[in-house]
Amino acid sequence: MARASAAIDAAGALSTEQARAVLDARASALSRPPTAGRDASETLEVVRFVLGRERYAIEARYVRAILRSTDVAPIPGMPDFVAGITHLRGEILAVVDLRRFFGISEGGITDLGKLIVVGGDHAEFGILADSVQEVLTLRRDRILPAPATTGGEGREHVRGITDEAVTVLDGAVLLADERLYIDQIDDVRV
Repeated sequence: MARASAAIDAAGALSTEQARAVLDARASALSRPPTAGRDASETLEVVRFVLGRERYAIEARYVRAILRSTDVAPIPGMPDFVAGITHLRGEILAVVDLRRFFGISEGGITDLGKLIVVGGDHAEFGILADSVQEVLTLRRDRILPAPATTGGEGREHVRGITDEAVTVLDGAVLLADERLYIDQIDDVRV
């Protein structure tokens, strides 16, 4: 037993030069850029947030800002899913409650509520969220088509559902939906 232990100790001991060579090889390997990583077209970076008791995500490229829920001024005569308007950096933005738009049971906006400002080249409108959880990268092949039982308002806005039951919204379709905008020109009367 003593001979086996001595043999193991001798085999594990490296000279100073050997240890330096091993460390240099490790440092060289770590300094190289990754080679066989996933192609950017295979992944989707999203912002995950909560509406009611359900988890949603939207592509991060459409998110312009995430703010604490700000004062929202209601506008009479608007659909119930338009919570009102808010002021952001000199811009007036419509604020949309997707819970009402999608028909999700409401738990009420909490003190921890957030406003997710979405848009293309600039801020378009804000989405009320109960909380914003994280930014994460999803594999596109892990986003499953929405089940046929998913119905009601907003079905066309759903890109798919992850295996963790996160509904991934299609940001381009959401931004193209004219119902989510307030047309100020048509409301002006002279």
